[in-house]
Amino acid sequence: MSTITYKNLPGPVGECLKPSSLATTATVPVSPTTSLVFTTGHIGLDLKTGNLVNSSVEAEFSAIFDCLDAALKDAGVSNGLGQAYKLVSYLVNGEDESVMQQIFQQRFPGHTPTWTAVVIKSIVVPNMRAEIAAEGVIFL
Repeated sequence: MSTITYKNLPGPVGECLKPSSLATTATVPVSPTTSLVFTTGHIGLDLKTGNLVNSSVEAEFSAIFDCLDAALKDAGVSNGLGQAYKLVSYLVNGEDESVMQQIFQQRFPGHTPTWTAVVIKSIVVPNMRAEIAAEGVIFL
């Protein structure tokens, strides 16, 4: 079986992780026809500029989902976040969970991955409300 493959998303979002020697995704082969893909936790960054998106909770979650979707697709998960089977979200405010779920369902209707939501004191990047990580699968 192959080894683990680490990738950084092209563009400013992936570039921000390189100085820390962190990857955007890790792809782990589990059989000759199946690999699991794990993302790093993503905050709300604009994919084109790398700027923080925190003007509203809705904008921030949309940007997080954009980053996660792009990262999974870049790693080979054909339907991106719509093919994720697990998400873990870290929220500064538990009341934001309903907004997060609403935006996810608008973008990926009918998709029901497992999901853990944890309320925390703060995110490492100041003024951000959430960080979310996803896991997807590649079937060859």
